[in-house]
Amino acid sequence: MTTRDQIVSTALGFNGKDNGNGYDGPNPFSADLSRPAEAWCGDFVTDMYKRAQIPLPAMQNGLRTGFAYCPAAVGYGHNHGATRYSWQAEPGDIVLFDWNGDGTADHTELATAYQGGALFTIGGNSGPSNVDGFKGQGGVHRHRWNAPAGQGNAQVLVVINTAKVVSFGAAAHLTKPGTAPPAEPRLLMLKSPMMTGADVRAVQNALNLRNHAGLTADGSYGPMTMQAVLSWQQREHLEADGMAGPQTRKSLGLPA
Repeated sequence: MTTRDQIVSTALGFNGKDNGNGYDGPNPFSADLSRPAEAWCGDFVTDMYKRAQIPLPAMQNGLRTGFAYCPAAVGYGHNHGATRYSWQAEPGDIVLFDWNGDGTADHTELATAYQGGALFTIGGNSGPSNVDGFKGQGGVHRHRWNAPAGQGNAQVLVVINTAKVVSFGAAAHLTKPGTAPPAEPRLLMLKSPMMTGADVRAVQNALNLRNHAGLTADGSYGPMTMQAVLSWQQREHLEADGMAGPQTRKSLGLPA
């Protein structure tokens, strides 16, 4: 069966393809999916899974496999409990980006690795690479994104854990031996002793980014963090209880 490494290998085989040909034009990935030439970053991701012979499920209405519209993939990931943080990404995961911080996905690429606090990806219809020498607009390019554990990268909206979407082979899970899988998200709240951790820091960073909360991202769920959560919930017309639960996390662009 196909493994995560094989997905990445398939994608890397196209590195530099159509470099400098411009955006949104004819490309082999949309053509392989019998789709029109379009903003084809989603077509590239979808086609890599098709070529690796484990096609993605239909993640967008009207399509047989995968997605073309990035927000559809985000919605699918949330609805199927398949989202996680950038620092938890594994090779082959789908990374969705939000360029302008409005909470809507603008672009997608495949994760190739997470190492040393950086997320590495490869994507189609993308801007110049900051990994290789490819400087042209459009094409298939590799990228490196600073994404420290517990903080991530503000432009990474969400990561879809594709092991919850397709069935990889036995060698698919590439975490180190003895490493426990990521814990399920906690319900974060003000309590004694104070709740601390990377998940608290992620909420603080998201509040600072999306609501200019001015929090110190120290990973401690204190009174100011609770008040910032409460303010965000009121703004978004959520249940205003000051606790960062699934709906609040989702509204902040974090895994629920």
